[in-house]
Order: sequence, then C-alpha cells, then structure tokens
Amino acid sequence: MTTPIAQVVDQTLVTNAEFVKLVVYDANNVATTHTFSSSYKNETIGGTVYLALGGLMSVGMQQRDIRVTSFDTSVSISGIGSDNIYTALATRIKGSLVTIYRGFYDSNYNLVNSVQRFTGVVTSYTITEDLDTQERQDIFMVTINCSSYKTILENKIGGRQTSPNYWNEYATAPATTDSSMINVPNLYNAYFNFGKKP
Repeated sequence: MTTPIAQVVDQTLVTNAEFVKLVVYDANNVATTHTFSSSYKNETIGGTVYLALGGLMSVGMQQRDIRVTSFDTSVSISGIGSDNIYTALATRIKGSLVTIYRGFYDSNYNLVNSVQRFTGVVTSYTITEDLDTQERQDIFMVTINCSSYKTILENKIGGRQTSPNYWNEYATAPATTDSSMINVPNLYNAYFNFGKKP
C-alpha cells in the first residue's frame, strides 16, 4: 500500500514543480546528465541538483493509471539564447534517458516530497526559433518528445528468419543435423487450395 502525499491530501492549494533529468550519451558512450525544473530556485532530489528554470520549462500531460501504460509526454524549454542552443545541436538527444519527478512544497515553500512520474526515452525533438525584437537576438525553444519504456518495448520487432541457413547459423551444435527448416524453400510461393475436396 502506498503512503499518501501529505501535501496533497485534504489540501485546497497544492504547490508543486516538475523536475527533469536528461541523460545524454555521446558517440563514445559517455553519459552527460542535464537536470532542470520548473521551480523558482535550485532544488536537490536524491543528491542531484536541479537547475531552476521556472516558467521557461513546461512538461506535457502525464497519464495517471495504476498499471504501467504506454504513453508519450513532452518537455519544452524556452528562452534559450544562441550561445546555449549548441548544447541541443551538438549532442545526441534522441535516444536519451528521461526521468520526470514531481516535487511538492509545504506552506513555507520548502521542498518536502518528490514522486517519480515518468521514465522513458527521447524519441524526437524540435527546435523553434523566434526573434526577440527588443534585444535583437534569436531566442530558441527546444521540445523533446518522450515515450515510456513500455511503448519502446511494444514497438520492438523480434524473431528469427525461417530459412535453413539462418536457422543453422544460430542452432546448437552440431548445426548440420537440425533439419527443421529444410523444406521452407520448397514452400516459398507454393499455392495451396485449402478447402478443395480431395
């Protein structure tokens, strides 16, 4: 049985923020962790400090089911200057690991509880460019689309070919004695008139 969150039960006002951890792997399989949140100040969850972005970060809808379900969500970060957009362009964001937490604050605005809401993989991302007319500079927004692990596993294609060569390549020794698929080439393009009276 799960313990109810005290900051939510019987409360008329719930103060919370979203915390996102993005683990990006480069070509050498070296991980770089980026953390950010919609909080108004930097917060620490599980020994990891999350950079406060406030209203510059938004998280899409998250499904609230008791069982594990397949769903997607998105994370948007706006107000990125041209000097920081290189972080998004120079890294392999697609395929990165994403973990989203929701943190709850007490009446004194102290972070007292956090709950993991999403774990998945970045499937795509978009970069939108806008012009700040007052500062005369480009402002970018990065949106990453994330799929849960269940969605990734459902879309995984697995299986084996039924050709004799492929079958014997992965068969246990001695492979030449396995004749399970020896007639498969003879059945290719064969027509069977099922239902015909003998």
